[in-house]
Amino acid sequence: MAAPPRRRRFPWGLVALGVVWSPAAAADPLPPASAPAPAQDVETVEVQGIRVPAPPKTGASVTTLGRPMLEALPGGDTQPLAYALASQPGMVADTFGFGVHARGADGGILYVIDGIPLQTVPLGTYGVGSFLPVRMIRSLQLTTGGFPAEYGVGLGAVVDVTTRHAVGGTHGDAQVSYGSYDFFLPSFDYSQEIGKLSVFVAGNYESTSRGLDPPSVSPILHDGLTAGSAFARLDYEIDRSDRVELIASFTQSQDQIPIDPTVLPLSAAPPGAVRGSDVYGNPPPPFVPYGANPTDAERDVFVALSYTHRFDRDARLQVAPYVHESLGQLLCDPSGSLGPTADPGSTCSDVRRDIVHEGALVSVAWRPDTLQAWKTGATLDYAESDVSYASYTRADASPSGGTDPALTLAGQDAAAVMLAGVYVQDQITLGRWTIFPGARLDAQHASFMGSVEPALDAWGPSGRLGVSYAFSDDAVLHAFAGYLWQPPNAIDGAVAARVLVPSLAGQHIPVDIKPERDWSGEIGIADRLLGRVTVGLTGWGRYAFDQLDRQNVGTTNLVASYNFAQGRAAGAEAWATFAIARVLDGFANGGWQLAQGQGVDSEKYLFTPAQLAYGGWATLDHVQTWTSNVGFDLHDDARKTHFSGLMSYGSGLRTGATDQLSVPEHTTLDLTLRHRFDLPLRPELALDVFNVFDDVYAVRIATGYVGSAYGPLRRVNVRLKASF
Repeated sequence: MAAPPRRRRFPWGLVALGVVWSPAAAADPLPPASAPAPAQDVETVEVQGIRVPAPPKTGASVTTLGRPMLEALPGGDTQPLAYALASQPGMVADTFGFGVHARGADGGILYVIDGIPLQTVPLGTYGVGSFLPVRMIRSLQLTTGGFPAEYGVGLGAVVDVTTRHAVGGTHGDAQVSYGSYDFFLPSFDYSQEIGKLSVFVAGNYESTSRGLDPPSVSPILHDGLTAGSAFARLDYEIDRSDRVELIASFTQSQDQIPIDPTVLPLSAAPPGAVRGSDVYGNPPPPFVPYGANPTDAERDVFVALSYTHRFDRDARLQVAPYVHESLGQLLCDPSGSLGPTADPGSTCSDVRRDIVHEGALVSVAWRPDTLQAWKTGATLDYAESDVSYASYTRADASPSGGTDPALTLAGQDAAAVMLAGVYVQDQITLGRWTIFPGARLDAQHASFMGSVEPALDAWGPSGRLGVSYAFSDDAVLHAFAGYLWQPPNAIDGAVAARVLVPSLAGQHIPVDIKPERDWSGEIGIADRLLGRVTVGLTGWGRYAFDQLDRQNVGTTNLVASYNFAQGRAAGAEAWATFAIARVLDGFANGGWQLAQGQGVDSEKYLFTPAQLAYGGWATLDHVQTWTSNVGFDLHDDARKTHFSGLMSYGSGLRTGATDQLSVPEHTTLDLTLRHRFDLPLRPELALDVFNVFDDVYAVRIATGYVGSAYGPLRRVNVRLKASF
């Protein structure tokens, strides 16, 4: 009888920049078809008691987050995925607690589920961070630099998720959380093996009176949210060589757009009073009547079928067709938002946006010998977008306000985008050297149905080379250089001007968005000390032509892309992981980054003449110069009791008329105490305290479609989990 797997201590040692990547994603990328999958919640690697693994021989920057780490972070799997991502080097959190940016890039984050890329993630508010519930994740790899060729369209970051599946019979968890702001979150997951079929399902429902980051820290006005999600994965092993996997994910949310109760109506102010610019030079926010009811509803559906065939131990084929729909609807409540107390000339918009992707990928991985690991493949994605909108203007001549029918503008736009790519990559081992070459070619065709706008065609090659040199098993140097190509988001371009600038409705607005081309590079070193601490340092930089950036379209949740003529970015990241005395595991990281653009050269209708006239280098509004994170998990040897925490510091995103200033810095500390009882159903009780010091901090000031946005004050949640 084989010995049972030895449990590995909490794998903070994997939580580091530049940790793991090879084209086939593992030391043995093609295990035998009969090899059993590891258990969901137990790591099985331990090398002679060494608690921190050796630095990998890699040419990229990758963080691996296993399920134990996701559960040990404060809040566990009740937190959105962005919470875990933002704790990693190079990542910056943004509004609503769901958005993140990587190394100064706005967007460009590619989500991959079980090897299948999602070409467009939800572009609304809640959906960005919630369409991948943490409870469905077995592990993920976060790539922030040195992108492999297979991830060619994601140049901000790649979030490569491996979902959970049934292992070892029947198992289920049920959990309920309750806490501050009327937060209520029941959830469950269940897995079972039935012969050759394994089934895993999970779901949750969420409600709270503070759904989105509001424009003032307190009081909270009109900010309720309800949401739910469901996930299913079915695996069927046809025989030793063939396997079929079906995955399906569904997310739906309904939230209120928060209203700022600190802004007074002009009608209630002293005669002649006006709102002035703030201390950063930003124009004053418009007044939204307190009784207005603007709302946002979103739905995301993803279904994929993946077929894998193993020719032998060293060769594998994957074919995976998929369908992905992202639907969002913003309703501004014109009768309430443009009522008697609304500002003269106020406008608001209703927008419905539905995007359906149909696509497929094919990949082949093989090892001709022990020194090489090849992978090649192709992707094809066809997307259709249907956007309808109505823009309302206040009837200033009416004492009761409301909408002016003569100024109401409505319309509908549709676009179709075809994106195709082919790639090849290799991993070559030459003694202490490991080399990761790769090449890719992508092409995009966008047409705008019902419009006189001509089709938009773009294509481009990319090449990349990563290398590593192992001074020893404990010290590894890595470097990367590449010429990279990223296609633009052409979905919303045709409709954006009509929503943002009502006077342009019905006019021909050219779509002149361009792909981005980058020269990108990095170099880093990692060293394991005494088997218990691993430290690393990475420097990176890029220079871009036609740099892509994004901007909210007026007061809507649409995001339009545009180009700077050129862009530049640079940064440095230091990190450490440690495992001490078999009961304390943790990580720490800190980073500096700068990203700038010069000269807007597309979609110029998004900007004022003064903004277009500025010819200098402008710091991008989503840049946070300094970030740092410290996480720890203190537990007993049996791992029944855990005291864990995460302290995060940010120097603030950008604000001001030209984004030349920073939002005030902030520091938050989150703590969790949890204990598993030796009782039937193995109940676990947890207490989560977020923002322990009750720090008042703004995530955004006068940017984004809600203007300013403040992070939550101190919150306390209680969780109860039972297993069956």
